[in-house]
Amino acid sequence: MSFRAEKTALRLIRDSAMKRFASIAVILSFMSVASILMSCSTPEEYAVQRAFASFNGKYVIFVSKLRFTLFVFNREGKIVKSYPVAYGLNPDRKAKLHQGDDRTPEGTYHIVEILSMDADPSSGPYRKLKKMNEVWWRARDGHYKFGNKNEDLGDNAYGPRFFLLDYPNSDDIARYNDAHAKGVIPLRNGKPLPPGHGIAIHGNNDPESIGKLATSGCIRMFNNDIIELEKYIVLGTPVIISRD
Repeated sequence: MSFRAEKTALRLIRDSAMKRFASIAVILSFMSVASILMSCSTPEEYAVQRAFASFNGKYVIFVSKLRFTLFVFNREGKIVKSYPVAYGLNPDRKAKLHQGDDRTPEGTYHIVEILSMDADPSSGPYRKLKKMNEVWWRARDGHYKFGNKNEDLGDNAYGPRFFLLDYPNSDDIARYNDAHAKGVIPLRNGKPLPPGHGIAIHGNNDPESIGKLATSGCIRMFNNDIIELEKYIVLGTPVIISRD
């Protein structure tokens, strides 16, 4: 065999071996993720670890509607903090379907915007939340203090923090389209109501509502709690909202 032929043969053997090793690495990676998921003992743990599989951050947020509680999970699957919350006042407690149904979504979402009243006053996040908190929400429009349908919710409704979620996601749109095809989406001026938007985790100006069905769809927290929650939040943080 000539030197050139020998060199070519060695290169082919080397390339084949590298491809084989790469395939083995991919298989092992998938086996590792599968092993982690299979080791989860509850649907809650499974959902959290599944979220971590595509997220490099330190924490995942899990909201239990049944328990009116927001949990912070670390990468080891441990709960590091928990906080009481309020959510959509619709008593049927189903997943949000359309604008104005007073339901909170269910599924896996992500933080796409962080607004703060403690940010630099000249910054966009501060100015935007300040403007939002200046809005006066009226009882006649369905925005009232907990337990009193005649008392305006008033201003500062979002408190010191506002963490926007990417609702509606593809699952929400698919659910909406299916409902629309079945003709169960209410009409306004002859047109079906849209899926809605603007769902967030935020503070409040009505502490009596925490732990209750009280919002138009957002997840509401005590102001001190949501300020603390910020240290576990980055853009892209997964937020799992579960009916259980």
